[in-house]
Amino acid sequence: MAPSTGEVPLTSRVRDPGFTPSVRDLPKLLELIGTDDEELATAVERAVLRIETQYRARVVETVTAAATAATRPARGRLAKLVGRLATGGAVEDAVRAWLLGALRDADPKTRRTAARSLGKLKPRTKSEAASTEKALLEAWDAAEGDDDRRALTEALGKIGSREALAKISQGTPDKVASRAAVMIERAAARENPGRIDLSASRNAPIRFHTRAGLEGIVAEELGRVWKPELRGPGVVEATLDGPLASAAAIRTATHVGFPLARVVRRDDLAESIVETLLAREATSLFETFTKTGGAPIRFRLAWAQGGHRRALAWRCAELVRERTKTLVNDPTDSTWEVVVDDRDGKLSIELVPRGFTDERFAYRTGVVPASSHPTIAAALARVAPRSDDDVVWDPFVGAGAELVERARLGPAKALFGTDIEDEALAAARKNLENAGVTATLHRADALTFQPSRVTLIITNPPMGRRVQRGAHTDLLERFVSHAAKVLVPGGAIVWTLPEARKIQARAEQEGFTVEGSVTVDMGGFPAELCVYRLGGKRRRPAGGKT
Repeated sequence: MAPSTGEVPLTSRVRDPGFTPSVRDLPKLLELIGTDDEELATAVERAVLRIETQYRARVVETVTAAATAATRPARGRLAKLVGRLATGGAVEDAVRAWLLGALRDADPKTRRTAARSLGKLKPRTKSEAASTEKALLEAWDAAEGDDDRRALTEALGKIGSREALAKISQGTPDKVASRAAVMIERAAARENPGRIDLSASRNAPIRFHTRAGLEGIVAEELGRVWKPELRGPGVVEATLDGPLASAAAIRTATHVGFPLARVVRRDDLAESIVETLLAREATSLFETFTKTGGAPIRFRLAWAQGGHRRALAWRCAELVRERTKTLVNDPTDSTWEVVVDDRDGKLSIELVPRGFTDERFAYRTGVVPASSHPTIAAALARVAPRSDDDVVWDPFVGAGAELVERARLGPAKALFGTDIEDEALAAARKNLENAGVTATLHRADALTFQPSRVTLIITNPPMGRRVQRGAHTDLLERFVSHAAKVLVPGGAIVWTLPEARKIQARAEQEGFTVEGSVTVDMGGFPAELCVYRLGGKRRRPAGGKT
């Protein structure tokens, strides 16, 4: 804590972002808040908020007393500071009580600041919400002008009910009222949130998203009946002709969506987006795959190029509210995500169902740093050569996803994994048990462990914090040499490699050939998903212990 006394005046120290005042400095700080220097007043507010939280109750008591006694402009500034001091419990009770009283203050700025602060204080109980809303509505009736009503409308939009919506509608329509109405209707729709109906069926184009590089593996998992087509990095399109559950079950995809027909974008992008969402193509998909119990269908907007584009999102939300009662734009836990791509003068929209539980990897309750993404594990298992007599080893077992995904594709003679971390083995054991997969786990070093008659090594080796010994390439080069000794002739390694070229050179020296390789986005960096085969034709083991 910086000293509260010294040669440097308080007016200078308070401008230092690192200055943490003592609670003893509070009276002097509050004297400064009435200054004509706006920058200094703002610095004082921030400094007061940095006083240690153990003194927060005392700070609230002092600030509310000062605010009650102050005159303009300090009164309005102190009211704003009061609202920022709420931290829960008795302190928040005191803050809320003072702000409710300030709704009737003679100073207009204090009244408006109190209203906005109350809107930001999320009610902790239904009764607290009801009493706060009642006070705001009473203040709305007693408001002296549009400026007061705008501040009250802003607050009611954040915590109000349909009663507040009816009151707001009596006022002069403007942007504040429109946004408040959107927020109230969002909150009302959340009371009956709806869900995606995976059992619903429809013949419609569907898009499978995956890690870039896995498109061919997704297409292979889909099979010919889906008629898959690769559309670009991480995108495979097909035709859904059955329940949505069949698409949601594809394990090598990250998620699915319904692409809408592209349209020419008009100058008013919000109008173009909303018209597309209200056209029959989109509404029929919303209606088919959403169970709402009569409530509006909720969606959030997302942008293919990233970012938030808040003004555009608000404009779309307001237009939807004006034109339909069946849809509500809501960024909080919505049933659908509407992904907008407005490049190249055309408008592309994809409807992505979100309001359902993804059961594919429900077994994965144990995780460790650098755990495999389950879709990567599923892809490794799909490209691996398989046989009922496989002896499968994951030398860097992590949380065990590769063993689970291999077991899901068919029987094997034995599955086992090793890791040097107890945390990883505990996570793998838990996940294997959840998935109903029997495997043997050992605490052992992958470079020295000596299993017998291994036919398949499948692993996503450590590429991050779990590497404890040397560089990635050095570790994996040495492992290739060890793998050549424990694999049966014709056995295979299926894995992901961060620096594949150097490791491949070592593998070829050890008698491996590369049967397949594809560059995959590992979530920020590329790696090669490779299949290495040892020697010639695979020989089946004649039995024995592993």
